[in-house]
Amino acid sequence: MKVLISTLGRGQKDKDRYDYKESIYLLPDGSEVKTKLVSKALLDYVKPDEVYIVGTKESLWNLADELIGNYRKVLIPYGKTREEFWDMFRILNREVDVSGKDIYLDITHGFRAIPLLVSTVANLFTKVKGANVRGLFYGIFEARDEKGRTPVVDLLPILELNEWIEGFTLFKNYGEGDFLAEIIEKKKLSELEVEERKKAGSLNKLPKLLRKYSQAVGFTALDFMPVFAKQVAEAMKDVDEYPHALTAIELLRNSFESAYTELEKEHTEEWLNQYKLVKWLFNKKRYSQATIALEECIITYIFENLGLPHLHKVRKKVGGNLFEEDGGKEKFFTKELHGLFSKIQRLRNDTGHAFMRVGVSEGNIKDAVEKLKRYIDETYNVLTSGGIKDREALKNYLLS
Repeated sequence: MKVLISTLGRGQKDKDRYDYKESIYLLPDGSEVKTKLVSKALLDYVKPDEVYIVGTKESLWNLADELIGNYRKVLIPYGKTREEFWDMFRILNREVDVSGKDIYLDITHGFRAIPLLVSTVANLFTKVKGANVRGLFYGIFEARDEKGRTPVVDLLPILELNEWIEGFTLFKNYGEGDFLAEIIEKKKLSELEVEERKKAGSLNKLPKLLRKYSQAVGFTALDFMPVFAKQVAEAMKDVDEYPHALTAIELLRNSFESAYTELEKEHTEEWLNQYKLVKWLFNKKRYSQATIALEECIITYIFENLGLPHLHKVRKKVGGNLFEEDGGKEKFFTKELHGLFSKIQRLRNDTGHAFMRVGVSEGNIKDAVEKLKRYIDETYNVLTSGGIKDREALKNYLLS
C-alpha cells in the first residue's frame, strides 16, 4: 500500500490573505502539472492509496480541501519549544499509519523546521514501524527553468546517506556488517543496470565479504576477523568509478580502512595480536567473546614461548586440566599466571553458562564487566613479565 505524506503551511501573504502561487511542476518522470500544491501534482505520479496532510491550525486547509479532497488531516503544534517538537513526534507516531507500507514524503510547503522534522520522522517510520520510504519530494520554486517550470526533485539520497551512516556505525562500533550488506544488495538489485554492475567490480562481492566478517566476529574467530576486515577494505579500495547508487561507499571508504586498522596484525608475536582483538571485543561491548578470546590469548602465549605453533594438536591440554595439575606445585607456571588464568576461567564459565547459577544477581553482571577489564590489563602485565617458569619441562609434558 502506498501512502503520501505532505506538509502544508499557510503560504505567502498577498495583500490581506495568504495563498500559494500556482506553478507548473515538473516531476521526476518528465510529466507536468499546473497547480498550487506539489501534493496535488504528486497524486498521479505516486498514485497513493492514502494521503496525509500535516500542518498547523493556520495552514491552508481550504486549499487542501479544494485540490486534494480525500485526505487525513494531521494537526501539529508550531514547534516553538522543545516540548512542542516532542508533541509533534507523538502526534505523527499516533495518527499516521505507515506500518509495513511504502511511503512518499512531500516537504515542499512545510514551514520552519517541519521539513527537517519529517525527514527525522521518516527514520522513525522505517526503523520502528517497518515502513519503506520510496520518495522524499521537494519543489524548488527558485530553480524554475526557462519555461517557468518548477522542478520537483527526489531528496531520497539524503535519507539513504543516513542509512549508510547507520550501517557504518554498526560496522565500526559492534563489528556488524549484515545491515550494510542488505543495503548494498538492495541498491544493486533495484538501481544498477548490467553495465553499472560490471563497473562496480569488486563491490559486487562486498555483501558476501561483509557477512563473512560479521560471522567471524560473531563466533570470535580470531584468525579470520582481521583477514575478512582487510578483504572488505580492499574491495572498496579497488574500484575506480563508483556507481551513483553506491556513492556512499566511496564517501565512507577511508573510514572503513580505518576500521580495519583496529584489527590488523601488527606484532610478530601472535599472542599480542590476539590481545589487541581482546581489547577490541571489550570496547565493542562483546564481553563474553572478549573473555573467550582472553583465555585463548594466554594459551597462544604459552605455545609461542615453547616454540610450538599456536594451533598445535595438543593445545586442548593447556585449556584443560594443566593449570589444575600444576596448582600448588608451580612447576610450569608462575603464581601470578596461575591466579590470573583461574580467575579468567571462572568468568568464562559464568558467561558460557549464561550466568545460570543459584544466587546470581544483576550486580554480578556489572561486577563481571569490571573484573574482565581488570583481567585484560593484568594479562598484559603478567605475560610481558614472563608467566612460564620451566619451558623445557612444560614442553616435554605437553608432547609426551
